[in-house]
Amino acid sequence: MKLLKDEAAVSISIGFILTFVISVIAVITVLTAFYTLMDRAEQTVMRNEFRIHGNDIAMRISSIDTMISIMNNSGASIVLLEYDLNLPDKIAGEHYSVSIVNSSQEIVLQSNDRTETKVMIPYSTQNMRVVENTIFSEAGTHYMIYNPTYRTLEIR
Repeated sequence: MKLLKDEAAVSISIGFILTFVISVIAVITVLTAFYTLMDRAEQTVMRNEFRIHGNDIAMRISSIDTMISIMNNSGASIVLLEYDLNLPDKIAGEHYSVSIVNSSQEIVLQSNDRTETKVMIPYSTQNMRVVENTIFSEAGTHYMIYNPTYRTLEIR
């Protein structure tokens, strides 16, 4: 009869199981929140870096356009105009792409794996047309080349 009325063992077992389950759920919740915050921080870093590099490319396009205007107005001829475009291979540990979109006159930078890191930077030209193209960071060295025959700037 004593064993049927003894509830101490049942209480300890149930208490341990409940405490263990609650602890596991709490740890999983904390880890999930931590990884979510880390992912958001990484995306913010990527977008900020993309803005910096996109603005640099837009500034170079604008300066090439201005240089061409000055040279055309002074009567000089352009044989070849080429700039090195220094881009890092990875930003926040990931490769990315840089696309030139003529229809909206924008430079689009985004990570290869994440669309939420997409950044669009406007550019403006008056004396040349920028050729639509997409380059990838892992490809190595990139160049901006002006073709005076077609009055186009291509990023390779």
